[in-house]
Amino acid sequence: MFITNSIAKLHNELDAIRFSGGRRRCVSLVTLRGGLHDGHGAVINAARTVSDVLVVALLPEAPVASSVIVDDENNVVSATEFHDIGFVEQHDAQIFFKPTEELLFPIDREPLLAVTSPDTDTPFACEAHALLTHLKILNIVQPEIMVWGEKKFIEHFQVRRLIRELDIRTQLQCIPTVRHANGVPVGDEDNAPESADDETLPVLYETIKNAAHAIRSGARSFDKVARTARLSLKRAGFEVNYFHVLDEDTLQPASDATTYRIAAQVTLDGRAYADSLGLTL
Repeated sequence: MFITNSIAKLHNELDAIRFSGGRRRCVSLVTLRGGLHDGHGAVINAARTVSDVLVVALLPEAPVASSVIVDDENNVVSATEFHDIGFVEQHDAQIFFKPTEELLFPIDREPLLAVTSPDTDTPFACEAHALLTHLKILNIVQPEIMVWGEKKFIEHFQVRRLIRELDIRTQLQCIPTVRHANGVPVGDEDNAPESADDETLPVLYETIKNAAHAIRSGARSFDKVARTARLSLKRAGFEVNYFHVLDEDTLQPASDATTYRIAAQVTLDGRAYADSLGLTL
């Protein structure tokens, strides 16, 4: 696996692979944040199966005050990054790109944030700087396919809209969330606060499924469905940041759509958990 945090070295390596064998090979891209687990692994595996060349990009984050490994050239690698490199290599990615914030945005990016800021009509949206980071990496890699996990559907939707509006020639695919037997997304259970018992976190997905069942059964007062769901979550001990029944194609409040997206975010002891479920009638 080729590992780099240099855009120039990435381009040299990727161009050599992309155009080898006398034809243009299909490149897929997966963008991840640190602390990789089996849920991320499923996204990487899915991307590998739909392309010839897989690039995994680790989005830059603020330095974490934890144990670090220092090599002979004084390059500091956190313990988490060390784990992530090994994880990506085990999943057979050809290229692992881990840019720094300074590399992606050597010039003040504040003027650009206004351009990528989501419109205020959307009930919620990922932060503009996250969208800009995805857009920058898309421009660097120029993949034919970008693969997402469904857990990040809101972010996926916003990036998909940018791709469409800017006529970027990249297809987006979204795969189902990998869950434990109790419905909790892989990774969430590992980060649960110590005060949470084994029955608390599963309530979020169970509530989302109950809302989906109500809609399948004919409920069309979506505000009432959402209010009932929020009440159930509060009774379980969550602080509810949002719970929406949306038109999946627009992320606007649902009306007579045939494809819905039930999306929720809650907080438990200061830790945020987001989940969503698609529903087609």
